[in-house]
Amino acid sequence: MNLLLACLSPGPDVERVEESLSTADMDWPRVLELATHHHVIPLVHRALKAAAAKRPAGAVPREYLDYLRRMALTIAAFNLRASVTLERLQRDLREKGIRLIPIKGPALAVLAHGSTSMRQFEDLDLLVNREDLLRAVEFFEREGYVLRELPPGIDRNRYLGTLQDWSLIKAGAPPLDLKPVLISHTLSGTESIGYMQASCREREMGEGQRLESPDPEAMLLAVCVDGSNDMWMKLSAVADAAHLLAGHPDADWEGLLRDAARLGHQRCLLTGAQLAEILLGLPLPAAFRLAVDKPSQRLAEQAAAMYLRPAAGYPSMVCRTGYALRSRDGWSRQLHFAMRLLFVPGPMEWALFSARGLHPMGAFFRPLRLAWNAVIRGGRPQRLDIRAAAPAQGTGGRGA
Repeated sequence: MNLLLACLSPGPDVERVEESLSTADMDWPRVLELATHHHVIPLVHRALKAAAAKRPAGAVPREYLDYLRRMALTIAAFNLRASVTLERLQRDLREKGIRLIPIKGPALAVLAHGSTSMRQFEDLDLLVNREDLLRAVEFFEREGYVLRELPPGIDRNRYLGTLQDWSLIKAGAPPLDLKPVLISHTLSGTESIGYMQASCREREMGEGQRLESPDPEAMLLAVCVDGSNDMWMKLSAVADAAHLLAGHPDADWEGLLRDAARLGHQRCLLTGAQLAEILLGLPLPAAFRLAVDKPSQRLAEQAAAMYLRPAAGYPSMVCRTGYALRSRDGWSRQLHFAMRLLFVPGPMEWALFSARGLHPMGAFFRPLRLAWNAVIRGGRPQRLDIRAAAPAQGTGGRGA
C-alpha cells in the first residue's frame, strides 16, 4: 500500500517510490491487485516506469512492468474512444438545444492529470437539465442505446420527478449515466446543475478534440461529493482530488468553499482535501486549512484508516451509508439524505411495481428491501439489469 500511495502522489513522490522499492519482500501480485481494484493503473505504471529507469535492473520486475504497460495502453485506447464519442454527442445534442456536461471521465482526466490516458473510468457521467432529460434519452435510444435498469412501459415523467440517474448502454460504446443533479438525488438538488453549467467552458482534450466541461473548482467539488458518498473506497478519487489541488494552485479555492457551503457540500470538499494531505502528502491550500473543522477531520481520518490500517478490512454497506449521511452539511441535509434514500423508489422498485396503479407501493417496499439487503445479504450492492426484458426493442451489450 505504501508503494501505491507513493505512485499516486502528485509528482509523483519519487523518493517515497524508491524507498518502497527498496523493500526486499515486495509483494508484486498484491501491487497489481491494488492498482486494479483502485482504478489507478495508468498512474502506477507511470511512476514505476520512471523509478525503474533510475534503479538497478530488476528493481521493478520486467513482467509486472510489461503487464502494467499493456493495461495502460488498453485503458488509453478506451479513454480515447470515449472522448471522441462524448465530443460527438455533445455536438449533436447542442444542435438540439440540449447541453451535456461531463463530470469525471475524460474531462477530469485532462484537468487533473493532463491527459485522457492517465485516468481510469468505465462510463460517462453526464449532467442534463431536468427539462431536457427525456428528449436526451429519446435521442440516445435512436442512437441504439437502451435503458439498463428501467423496465419498458414505465411512466417516464413520474420517474423523472425522482431526480434519479438514467443509465444507458450500447454495444461497443461507453455506458452513459444521465444525471439531473450532481452525483445523486440523495445528495444534491436541482440548483447543483446550474452551478456546474455556469462553470463550464470549451477545453482542449488533446488529439484535436474539444469538450465543454467544468472548471477545476467545480470538478473538485464533483470528485469530493462522489468520493464521500462511497466513503472514498477507491484511491482513484483521492488521487483525482490531490492532482486537481496540486495542478491548479491559482484556482479560486476560497470561492469554491463558499459555493460548496451554499450547495451543502462543504464538508465533503474539506474531507477530500484532507485525505489528499493525509494519504498523498499534499499540503493543504491556505483556504482549505483555514476552513477545516472537527466533523471533516473525523471523516478524513476514518476514511484514511482503511488504507493506513488495512487489517481492519473494508467497511460494510451500512457503515458506508452512515459515512455518507455524516458527510452532509447539517442536520436538515442529513434528514433530506435519509428520507430520499429510504423512501424514493429506485430502479429495483420501479421494475417490481411498474404498473401505474402499483407505483406508490415502491416507497413502502424500499426500506424493507434495504433492511433485508443490510441484514441478510451483508450489505452487498445490487444492480438491476433489464436488458433481456425487452428484446423486441433491441438490446446492447455492456460497454467495454
